[in-house]
Amino acid sequence: MTVIKVAESLGRMFYIVSPKASTFATEQEVPLYVTDATLWFVFFIIAELIYYIFKDKGRAFRPHDGKWEQGKYRMNDMIGSLGAGSIQQMSRFFLGSLQMVTYNYVWDHYRIEAIAFDTFKLSTWIGCFIGVDFAYYWFHRAAHEVNIFWAGHSVHHSSEMYNVTTALRQSLVQTYASFFFNIPLALVFSPSQFVVHSQLNLLYQFWIHTEIVPRLGFLEYIINSPSAHRLHHGRNRYCIDKNYGGTLIIWDRLFGTYADERVYPVVASKEEEEPVAYGLTHPINSFDPLEIQFGHFRHIWKTLLITPGFTDKLKVLFYGPGWHPGVPRTGLLEEIPEVDVKNPPKKYDPILPSKFNYYVGFHFAIVIAVGSALLAEGFKILPLWQSQAISIAFLLSLVSLAKIMDAKSFGLKVELARTLAVFFGAEFVARSGYYQQTYWERRLTLLVADTFFVSGVFLGWNIYKLGSNWVQGTPRAEGKDKAKIN
Repeated sequence: MTVIKVAESLGRMFYIVSPKASTFATEQEVPLYVTDATLWFVFFIIAELIYYIFKDKGRAFRPHDGKWEQGKYRMNDMIGSLGAGSIQQMSRFFLGSLQMVTYNYVWDHYRIEAIAFDTFKLSTWIGCFIGVDFAYYWFHRAAHEVNIFWAGHSVHHSSEMYNVTTALRQSLVQTYASFFFNIPLALVFSPSQFVVHSQLNLLYQFWIHTEIVPRLGFLEYIINSPSAHRLHHGRNRYCIDKNYGGTLIIWDRLFGTYADERVYPVVASKEEEEPVAYGLTHPINSFDPLEIQFGHFRHIWKTLLITPGFTDKLKVLFYGPGWHPGVPRTGLLEEIPEVDVKNPPKKYDPILPSKFNYYVGFHFAIVIAVGSALLAEGFKILPLWQSQAISIAFLLSLVSLAKIMDAKSFGLKVELARTLAVFFGAEFVARSGYYQQTYWERRLTLLVADTFFVSGVFLGWNIYKLGSNWVQGTPRAEGKDKAKIN
């Protein structure tokens, strides 16, 4: 029985499920497929790391020095991606499920009774699968071709690496924009059906974020594959605004937005190959979660202030991110920086002394463990305000660690302030008696206090000895101009 459950859980990662077993009478009965998939996320991350360690001989972990096969996995980028995904999940403690409130309202009041489906039929299940994927295609296309939507979606494209952790780099704003495109489905498909397929559609898109799976033959004409999605994440000119599909790639082929990855034998010869350079055409050069989540919103605001005329201000919001007066709605491809095949673009990767890399890795493990516990079970037993407080502390911790990863001269001082705040807070909880605690809860709280005290001593000593000159290298200089983040 356990083997069957594991197989079913793995199958959901590839949209391989039993239609009857994934049909429910009410929305409340639908399992949290995405939460349940956490172990598979970890499994695929570890499997990909093992591949690069043994099969690729570790080249993927070497600092990027102008070779395409290097710089595919870095701790700072992984933390940026996992942190963004966790923040997106925690947003529900503040904004709730706006999408489902709206979807339920339309279903309850405006569904088309003559064709609305609320019971199991295979045709209904397939219809909802196609409907959700079709709606996703148009949302995804709008997220690239409408600037205000791109401000949210650009979070997912901000990594300059492409591995399964990139799939978890999600925007906390995007969810609250996508529901506009899903509302028509509420006229026909019940909320429970929509929740099932929206989760499965999202889970499917996890495994395609990898460079280790080659092209899939005839399946490239039907499903969204790693090859098709690699191209979608590229900043090469031939990659821009292509391959929007979620589960199926047929929509791109139907509506003229499909393109092939330029690898041999798709191109005539290896000399014509053009590897994909990942990330934004104008990189954000930061691992700060606030910069990752809101950087393009700030850019839009600055552009609105300097753009004359009400009509052009509207175009800043609703035309493409590359638009400016005098060019087509989605901008000009000629204005996008070319990728030099012989000299791959350098990736943002500040060089830190090893001890600070170990420090960041250790403290991120603590942060992600707390966040995972909250998202898995903690929110069910905690008052809402406590879940919100933990979420804010989670965000501030990521910001603090990012200051070190970004090699900011004041990074150690910011982190010292965080460690002292946690130390004094844990000491207060453990010794004041203000909160009722069991013996083991108190011991755990004191262990946290001790850990952060030792961390504070470590940081304080290095600040005293090294001052602001604690960084061995400096962040990449090019790409600092953020006048256009595309």
